[in-house]
Amino acid sequence: MVFCDINNLQLDHAKWIRADFHLHTRADKEFKYSGEENSFVAAYVDALEQAGIRLGVITNHNKFDFNEFKALRKAARKKNIALLPGVELSVNDGANGIHTLVVFSDEWITGGHDYINQFLNVAFQGKVPAQYEQENGRSSLSLIETIKKLESYDKDFFLVFAHVEDPSGLWKELDGGRIQELGANESFRKYTLGFQKVKTYNKQEAGIVDQYKVKQWLKDWYPAEVQGSDPKKIEEIGRGKHSYIKLGELSFPALKFALSLPHSRVAAEPEKHQGSYITSVKFEGGILSGKEISFSPELNTLIGIRGSGKSSILEAIRYALNIPWGDKAQDTKYKEGLIKHLLGSGGKVTLTAKDIYGQDFQISRILGESPNVYVQGKLQPGISIKETIIRQPIYFGQKDLSSTGEGFEADLVEKLTGEKLFSIRAAIQEQIAVVESAAKRWVDYSNTAEQKQEYKQQLLDANFRLERFEQLGVAEKLQKRLSFQQDANALAALQEKAENFAISLTSVLAEHEDSLRNAKSHVSKENAEFFNECFQLFDKLINKLDALKTIESEAHSVSASLKTKQESFGQLRNSLQEEFAQIERQLATELKENDGVTIQASDFLTLQQKKSMAEQMLAVLEKQDSQKDTLYNSLLVELDKLNQLWLQEFQAIKQELDKVNQGSNSLQIEASFKANKEAAVQFIQQLFRGSNLRESTFIKLLEEKQDFAELLRDLPQALEQLAGSKEVFTRYFMENLSTLLVWQVPNVFSIKYRGKELSQHSLGQRASALLLYVLSQNQHDVVLIDQPEDDLDNQTIYEDVIKLLHEMKINTQFIFATHNANFPVLGDAEQVIACTYENDHISVNYGSVDAALIQNAIINIMEGGQEAFNRRKEVYRLWKP
Repeated sequence: MVFCDINNLQLDHAKWIRADFHLHTRADKEFKYSGEENSFVAAYVDALEQAGIRLGVITNHNKFDFNEFKALRKAARKKNIALLPGVELSVNDGANGIHTLVVFSDEWITGGHDYINQFLNVAFQGKVPAQYEQENGRSSLSLIETIKKLESYDKDFFLVFAHVEDPSGLWKELDGGRIQELGANESFRKYTLGFQKVKTYNKQEAGIVDQYKVKQWLKDWYPAEVQGSDPKKIEEIGRGKHSYIKLGELSFPALKFALSLPHSRVAAEPEKHQGSYITSVKFEGGILSGKEISFSPELNTLIGIRGSGKSSILEAIRYALNIPWGDKAQDTKYKEGLIKHLLGSGGKVTLTAKDIYGQDFQISRILGESPNVYVQGKLQPGISIKETIIRQPIYFGQKDLSSTGEGFEADLVEKLTGEKLFSIRAAIQEQIAVVESAAKRWVDYSNTAEQKQEYKQQLLDANFRLERFEQLGVAEKLQKRLSFQQDANALAALQEKAENFAISLTSVLAEHEDSLRNAKSHVSKENAEFFNECFQLFDKLINKLDALKTIESEAHSVSASLKTKQESFGQLRNSLQEEFAQIERQLATELKENDGVTIQASDFLTLQQKKSMAEQMLAVLEKQDSQKDTLYNSLLVELDKLNQLWLQEFQAIKQELDKVNQGSNSLQIEASFKANKEAAVQFIQQLFRGSNLRESTFIKLLEEKQDFAELLRDLPQALEQLAGSKEVFTRYFMENLSTLLVWQVPNVFSIKYRGKELSQHSLGQRASALLLYVLSQNQHDVVLIDQPEDDLDNQTIYEDVIKLLHEMKINTQFIFATHNANFPVLGDAEQVIACTYENDHISVNYGSVDAALIQNAIINIMEGGQEAFNRRKEVYRLWKP
């Protein structure tokens, strides 16, 4: 907590606190206290704390006890409660006097002075304290005279009229004409900031002065309605209705500022933020190491001169949330550099956030690694940041809103809807893998003609050469060795199949056994009997598991036995090696003597193996030919499933766009399914590079086709259009088939502003329309924008954007980095983070716009300093009509 002044308690951001504007103490003759004298201060402050009062005004009847107030304030500060000096003044107006709560700034009691009692002496001139320090005492001054006398001290103050509908209340004591007269008085309007204890609303009955009538009399001006417990003893502190004030600092200036904005900073009940939000960001390492910055759930503005680090902090938040920049983002290399410079090697950024249920999460990300999610310090793997914790955060960098180049529309749609498509897109990726596998199998089976021709040629060649061996009687003499070779091959194949089966069975059991055996851990509190029935059914599966374990053991045993048999057969075969060798030597001699040509007996064996292999492969290829049509039909089925998923994704996008379009009459996003044929032509051109096929060929082929899957279905007819290019196209098409079939023809999104394409509007109009559109969606709990004012004029910012922010920030957290004072000042920012950069280090000060420290930062950073600010203010005063 930062203390910018000895009398001011600064909160970490503007928040709703309970205030009591009408407190009496033991110094008031009407107040009754029977406890220990030395215990009064502690008991009084304890009562304030128990009532939840964080800011109180001590307003005794026509009296201010300086010493008592100092003691109460000192004790209250220790409990983070602020007390302001005041008095309940009985002004000499109306039939019974008007009870007026005067709230004084600390100027009245600093430096050892007590100007409050000086004023009271003047107000009750000619009277002694015993005559006026009680409820019915009346001052010597009228209401307007009282205001003028207070003004003469040149010290700040404001008025709250006490119990306005009761005796001695403003509304009760004065008639409509007199109230109208006061409402036209500039000083009265300037210093009157509150009506206390308004009870009657819109009665519109004769003889009853209610809120409706007073508003009619005061016309365009009406102050805040506040409450005070008006206690006459400690037990009554905090009684009655409550007042809540949104404050970033517990001080007189902050309270006065809040009362001047009654619609947004004064309420009978504190408004509850409806969305998830970031509560703080903390840095370890880098140029912000050790710093922690708090955020309001509502409007946060990062301010500072260029290069002060405000964009770096915004980028760190985006980085921790793992929000992509978007395909069309500007200056991504520069932004990457910001993160690296900010965090440094091994640096870490940690966000604390609350979800919509109030659960705290920590999102931590080390530079170069993926983010981790923690709850109470415990890692929570698998939690989706953008679904479970922060609902659809959205980010726009500098110039992102005004950039409308090619692909910008799709990029914007992705930012608006992408997070809701996670499950559909996961299913799409799974189906893409299925299609790729199906396409590969079909292509492999479709290439059998060339393979068949090759093996037929090998078979013809082997048979031709083997005829010579037949003529010489070699086949018969080598038959025994050939038979042993064939038997060895068959036995090896048999053992391999048994071993592969056993290994696969072991793998399946290893994958599922633990999860199946541990599946019955759930204990139902409400449906125990029902679950027992389910578990009995599940036990049947466990019994099958045990049976499979037996089969697995037997399969490994069979595989081992076959291995032993194979080794035994190998030994038998090896024992005949010398016999086979002797036959081959004798055969070689006979062939040379009879034929005169050397023929190697081993060639016969090689040719027999080649013949056998060719026959086997031809049989396989023949079988594949019979399966080719089945595989083709299977591929078409899988392609249809993929297309349905793409359509489902498009419909989900369309549904989301319909929702967001309903919130805007001027800007609409239209969507068309698989409509970007130009992208499809460019894609196939890249894949077919080197084919010498012209662009016009691809345009013609895709002219009436939705995608490459449809082209595959109609390939024979499509090829008829190609004449001499048919073979080239077919070869390239089949080589790239998997890639083509899983490539999604892009959907087309068209953004129209007031019925005209967005790209046809000016830069400022585009930026204004998109910013208002994004802000108005209520689809995103957190909105991050770096310099939203870029390309916007100040009139648009105030008349459209600022007004929209006031409406939305109760449900949406905004974090802006900005150079435009309209956002923090007119937006009434609940948190302003002022950044400065020097000596390779970022310094930050933060607080609400009602905090003096932040007000000075805004003037110095955004208004050019106090002198420039004062000069402009003077010029505007001269311009005033």
